[in-house]
Amino acid sequence: MIDRARSTKPVPGGILLLAALTATATGCALDRPLTPGDRVPDATLEVIDPTASSWSPGDRISLSDLEGRPLLIDFWASWCPPCREQHRHVTEVAERYGDRIAVLGVLVDDTPGNALRWMEEQGATYPTVQETDGVLADRFWISATGLPHLALLDEDRRLVWHRIGASATGIPEEVLTRALGTPPS
Repeated sequence: MIDRARSTKPVPGGILLLAALTATATGCALDRPLTPGDRVPDATLEVIDPTASSWSPGDRISLSDLEGRPLLIDFWASWCPPCREQHRHVTEVAERYGDRIAVLGVLVDDTPGNALRWMEEQGATYPTVQETDGVLADRFWISATGLPHLALLDEDRRLVWHRIGASATGIPEEVLTRALGTPPS
């Protein structure tokens, strides 16, 4: 008797070759999270809080809209106690470096209402969005690694540095200097 569920028929080579070429051409490796040097894929985002931006609540933007200067992404949720500490450090970067770096909060597994209340309590100095397609959460393995999670991208959306979990010391100055080219004035 032949067990059809365990058939050892070969997969056509053209399909495997096409998948490998596509992954290589796009810089995409779906079996691992992003690492420094990887280009971060574009993502569709919905604006929740437009603080310090020209957007309005509900606007749809793309991560590629922010290319041209370094970008610090803060993945957070209102129910996450360590996110409070991280928020303080991200706020310091946003205030200290001003227009030299874009800063973006990405809400994860939370509601816009909770996020708006939390931002009112904590103070918001940078915009917050939520993903509409889950691309960033998938590629940074947020569901596996948890919150908070910071990611620093260069002006071409390449990952420079990232950290999982909060830190009492904030974002290392040498990381910011490397991404920005020079220390703040």
